[in-house]
Parts: sequence; C-alpha cells; structure tokens
Amino acid sequence: MGMEAALDTGPLPEALTADELWRTSPDALLVVAKGGTIVAANMAARHLFGHEPGSLVDMTVDDLLPSEAREAHRRQREGFESQPSPRSMSTRQGLEGMKADGTCFPVHVSLAPLGNKSGLVIAAVRDMTQWVEAEKELRDSEYRRDMAEDHERIARDLHDTVIQELYAAGMALQALQATSDSEPATRLAEIVHGLDATARTIRAVIFDLASPVHSAQGLRTRATEVVSEMIEMLGAEPRCQFVGPLDTAVPDDLVDEALAVVREALTNVAKHAAATVVDLRIQVDRELSIEVVDNGVGLSESAERRSGLANLAARANKRAGSFAAYRAPAGGTAIEWVVPLVAEGEAT
Repeated sequence: MGMEAALDTGPLPEALTADELWRTSPDALLVVAKGGTIVAANMAARHLFGHEPGSLVDMTVDDLLPSEAREAHRRQREGFESQPSPRSMSTRQGLEGMKADGTCFPVHVSLAPLGNKSGLVIAAVRDMTQWVEAEKELRDSEYRRDMAEDHERIARDLHDTVIQELYAAGMALQALQATSDSEPATRLAEIVHGLDATARTIRAVIFDLASPVHSAQGLRTRATEVVSEMIEMLGAEPRCQFVGPLDTAVPDDLVDEALAVVREALTNVAKHAAATVVDLRIQVDRELSIEVVDNGVGLSESAERRSGLANLAARANKRAGSFAAYRAPAGGTAIEWVVPLVAEGEAT
C-alpha cells in the first residue's frame, strides 16, 4: 500500500509533460481564479462549449451555465472558494452547461484546488448527454419490463378466475335450460350465448395482455381510431372484437393495408346496407383476417358496390390472400378478407 501511494503521488514520467496532458485531455479543462474568472482553457473546452479560440479566457464559469442556474452556481462556487477541496458534481445534481449558441447539455464536473493557497481551481468538465440518454433508455426498458410482468399477471388471473367462473356459470345455465319450458329455455340460451361472447372477449384481452406492451401506432389502436371516425357515417357504433397480437405482430405496411380494408368495408356498409348493427372482427394468428358483418338489406347489384368489393378482392389478391362476400345467415352481408402475415418465400 505504501509503495502504491508513493507511485500515485510521484512525478510524471520524463516523456510525459503537464502541457501534453493539458492538450490531449478528452475532458474540457478550465483553470479558474477566485471570483469565477477563467484564466486558461484547453482545446477540448473550446470544442465542448463551442467558443472561438481564446474567447473563453476572461469569461466567468457562470457564463457557461444556463441563465436560470447562475445564481445558485455562484453561491456554490463561493462556498467552494471558502473551503476548497477536491470534489465532483454530477448530472444527478441537475448540472448543465451551455454552448455558445445557447444549447444546454448535462455535464459532470470535477474540481480540485491548484497550488498552495493560489486561489486557482482546475475544473474537468465532461459532456454526459450519451450517459443520460443511456440511463433514460434503461429506465424505459425497466418500465416496459414491469408493465409486461403486470400484463402477464393480470392475464393469468383473468384466465384462472374469471374465465373459469364464466365457464361454470354457462354449464349450470345449460343444465337448467334442458329442464325449462320453451320461453325460459330461449332466454337461458341467449344468456349462455352472451356469456360465451364475454368469454371470447376476455380471452382476446388475455392474448393481448400476454403480448409485448402495445404500440401507440399498432393495428388495434389505429383501427379503433378509424371506427370512431366512421360512427357518424354508419349511424351506429360498430361492435369490435380484436383477437391476437394486433399491435405487435402486424408489419407497418400491412397495418396501412388493413386500415384501408376496414375503412372501405365500413364505407360500403354505410352507403348500401341500411344496417342498424355492424360487427367488426380483426384476428391475428398465422394470418390477418378482417370480418365485417351487418344486418342490412344484403348484397346489392349496384355498380358502385361491386366496384368497392372488387377493390377489396384486389387488395387480398395482391398479398396472396382471399376475399369473400356473401349473405349472412341472419340476413345482411358478411365479408371476409384474409391475408398471410408472412409472404411466400419468407417463412422459416
């Protein structure tokens, strides 16, 4: 330990001079007199703060800070001058520097007094922009991880409790339906159907919760926006069902295509169907499928509608998919638009 301490405080090697350290230091170095006046600055300091050669000398260190931070810094500097000792100030203290053009950036500053009561201080200043950005990315990553864990926990709880309870309730009602008269049995069948629909919706939510955190620009989010825009034209709000990882598994170009399909299909309903109920279902698994079912007047032979359906068919064909339009079992029209998520030749 004694030898190491001696080496630490020993003289510089003959081949290495203080002047060379000053010129080659990657950190900005400033020599500051009492009162904050800069008496010397190396080239790294000039580049860091964006000043012309020689212009830093005779400025004050306060000039290198944002205006709103200067008064607090002046008090800190006076405190250091009264009791000088090596110390450092980091970005966690909110310390910022300011370039000649007014741009502010986070800095780390190390201070040390020079000489014996000379009043001079050397300040080493380092730009911490990349460090701060890396810390922010780490915090964001931890937040996304925590959100994903919360989503997984909620999905597990929904599956283990709510779904099972709905299933049990449906089985009990079906058993009761078998022993009921016609009218109560019909009503019980409707309730069971409603429970099945609720279970499907919850399963869709579970699927989404188990997927990575949703993107604000994913298909689910943007499809919801399109539907909201078209409510007035349709005269009724479509009932939407989203199944699968819509916001994570659909590439951007296919998102745009799918939105165009949703918009065109709903426009067809608004113009030709005279429907009071519209169902939209978008599902993602190995394929992307879009289904729109209405309770309107059924398929018409108008040239405009045939043209709209032809456009939908052409969009599906372009992506090696399929398109069908037919009369729904309960009346009205059903259309199905299906395309693979991975183009031919891309599957692994």
